[in-house]
Amino acid sequence: MKNLNTSRQPRAERAYGLSGAAWLLGLMLLILTAGLQAQTLQQLDNQIAVMLSSPNAAIVDEGQHLQSLIEDLHPTLYITKGEFAYYGGDYPVRVECDVASVTSLYQPLPSYSGVEIIIIKVNSPAELGAQLDLTRLAAFTQLKYICFLCTFDVCPEFNQSRTCVEERLSPMLSGPGDGALMLLYKVSIPS
Repeated sequence: MKNLNTSRQPRAERAYGLSGAAWLLGLMLLILTAGLQAQTLQQLDNQIAVMLSSPNAAIVDEGQHLQSLIEDLHPTLYITKGEFAYYGGDYPVRVECDVASVTSLYQPLPSYSGVEIIIIKVNSPAELGAQLDLTRLAAFTQLKYICFLCTFDVCPEFNQSRTCVEERLSPMLSGPGDGALMLLYKVSIPS
């Protein structure tokens, strides 16, 4: 049987009138915009380990700083059931809040301006339906990290698999964010 298509155009160009360069450009734009839309959650301990083992000294320094923000004493604002409590000074670098207090993060408070990390405590499966709108965190001008700290077994049927936990926590985030914000989570079940 003889091939009746005598055109020398590539198949994509024949089908859609696009050259290879146009397809490549379109694919690149799709990948870039997908990266801007979807911010992925990273497991906290794994992310710190990756940063600390980097050959880049700046990334190692950032990993040490993140680890310090999580583990060491820093000026902290605790927001529980909408009530504010400052420890270590009036200008915190860390905010810890419960899910019921997430809307308090949208207030334009001057004390938010130096905060580098927000830790949101998620204490039950019912709280997974809450939303954090990244576009409404304008008062947090120094914000680098948001960490969800889950105090219950998020994925018991999948033994806390990374993808399962990420799939259950990701819907809690809305808004595109700025791309520079590191989104983290940790499952820490009290014994």
